[in-house]
Formats: sequence, C-alpha cells, structure tokens
Amino acid sequence: MNFSIVIPLYNESENINQLNLELLRALKDSKNINHEFEIIYVDDGSTDKTLEYLKKLNNSIKTIILKNISNLAQSKSVLNGIDVSNYNNIILLDGDLQNDPKDIIKMIEIYEKNENVLVHGYRKNRNDPFLTKVLPSKIANYIVRKFTNSNILDHGCSLKIFDKRMINANNFFGDFHRLFAAQINKEIKIIEVEVSHRPRTKGKSKYGFERVFRVFIDLIFIKFSRNESSYFYTIGFLGLLSFFLSLTSFIYMVYLKIFVGKSFIATPLPVLFVFFALAGLIFFSIILMLESLKKMFREENTKIKNFTIYKKD
Repeated sequence: MNFSIVIPLYNESENINQLNLELLRALKDSKNINHEFEIIYVDDGSTDKTLEYLKKLNNSIKTIILKNISNLAQSKSVLNGIDVSNYNNIILLDGDLQNDPKDIIKMIEIYEKNENVLVHGYRKNRNDPFLTKVLPSKIANYIVRKFTNSNILDHGCSLKIFDKRMINANNFFGDFHRLFAAQINKEIKIIEVEVSHRPRTKGKSKYGFERVFRVFIDLIFIKFSRNESSYFYTIGFLGLLSFFLSLTSFIYMVYLKIFVGKSFIATPLPVLFVFFALAGLIFFSIILMLESLKKMFREENTKIKNFTIYKKD
C-alpha cells in the first residue's frame, strides 16, 4: 500500500530538520516492506527560512516541496498537497513536532485492516497551555459534536489517514482540515486512535481562542451545504413568500381604495407592498449570486494553481 504524507508548514524553520529526521526514522522502522511513501511539504508563505531549509533536504524517500503564493492557511495548504500527491492514501501530519511521527505506523496498521475508513488521531493527554489551547479545543469539539452528531473526540488532531477519493475539494471550505471528518462521519467509518502529544518547544502556535468562532461559522455553512439544494429552496421559498405578501398588500390596498374609499397613504399598505416586493427581488438575487459564485469558484479552482513546486525528488 502506498501513502502520501502531507505536511503544511508556516514559519517552522526551527522544527524542519528534526521533523524530517524523525519522520524518516519512523518510516524506516516500518516492518511492512510493501509500503511506499512520498513526503509532501507545503510552505504556506512563510516569512522565515522555512523554504530555504526545505530545499536543503536530501531524502532517500521521494520528497515534494510546494510553496503557496501567499499565506493561504492550513486547510488550503493541505488541499494543495493532496492535489500534487501521487498516491490515493493520504497521511496528514502537523509540522510543529507536537505529533510523534512514530504514531503513523500503528495508524497505518489499523487503516490497512479496514475498508472505507478514516483513521483519526486522538490526543488524550494534551501538552498545551490550558487557557489558550486546551480550553478552546474542548469548546470547539463540543460545538462540532452537537452540530454534526459526530462522535469524534478530538476533531482538532491533524494526524489522519484517509483515501483522497472520498473527498471533493469543491465541497469543503473554511477549516477543512479540522471539520471534514465531521462532515463525512455518516458516510464512512471513523476510527480514533490514541496518539502521543508533545509540548511545543520551538516556534510559535498559530491558533488560539479565535478558533472557536471560526469553527462556529464553518458549522453554520455546513448545515446549509449538507443538502446542496437546501439553501436554493429555502431562499427561494422566502422570495416567493415575499412576493405573495407584496401582492396581498397591493390587492387589499386597492380594495380599500375602491370599496371603502380609503386613500392609499392613509394606511401602511403601500410601504408594505414596496418592502415585500423588494425583499422578494433581493432573495432571488441572492440565489443567482450564490449560484454564480459557486460556478466561478469551481472553475477557478480547477484552472489556477496557487502554489509553486520547488523540488520534486
């Protein structure tokens, strides 16, 4: 079985050499000679020497190095890495050394024994500051479980193994790397595996309490996108209802004028007529705009590459 290991990096120059060394050792220790690996490092627009150190790597295992055109965030970096991967089986690993590369081997063993499965890491014993990392993670995990009916304990663990054919990049947005398991948990089997978690000793964390708000926003969109036509019919219904109320206001306004002799301006009906008519137009304009944006996004996503391949061994 062949695996592509995708590792997003942002200002992790202090960790690259040790990470690469530990990863090579872990893969070498794999007793299954049928494994083929490639390593894909994705530099997410780092401002330090991350790219410089990556270019100096001289691995015996095939290594691909990408650099995003700018800081596109971790999720887009992961998708870019998957885009250039040569193998269907994807392993995601963080570049901050808090995940132990040795855990990859035991996760592979579980992955090979199951079909249509996502093997997901579970950091039971977190080595992070409680207020800035652990507490926000607990809150975010609780919100995700409530919104998606997911049973995953640790959605934030980046260490995962899955078949890339189970995902469609056009259907994901926001923190893809954090929430895609929750989005597909009803379609495939998800196995959580307890993995070790080490304290960060070099570099700076890129996440804090703001992740709770980002996760909450993403979950709102997930609710609408679960059924691709749901937003179309929901907004369309509101548009039709607005037009109906506008027409009702107009008919009643005319009735009062002809049969009761009330002036148009003697009632709020003209205002309601205009308000609901404009509301209907706005709702249908939103549908057209969303459909146009979705089409444009899909076209651009397939044509334009927002990364450069610097090294491909």
